[in-house]
Amino acid sequence: MAQVWAQVLAGATSIDGAAHALDTNVRTLQRTLNREGLDYRGLVNVIRVQRARELLGGTQMSITDISSQLGYSAPANFARAFRRITGVAPSDFRMFCRRSL
Repeated sequence: MAQVWAQVLAGATSIDGAAHALDTNVRTLQRTLNREGLDYRGLVNVIRVQRARELLGGTQMSITDISSQLGYSAPANFARAFRRITGVAPSDFRMFCRRSL
């Protein structure tokens, strides 16, 4: 699973790209993820949001730069995905992190 995580962070947002980088086929990767109770798209979203939390809480990068670094086509798409998974907007998450220090 760590290899898949690394591929997603390296920019492999399609299952085809990740399977190729891992030198396996798509079906084998899908079966591996299914055994863990995961699907590729869901895993990509979780990994991206985890990395976004790290960047929002630990850097001064703009939300636009973070969304771009994580492979989102637009900051609004990033904000929507982040809010769907965490329940808060990226800017609110950042403010909460700053207040907690």
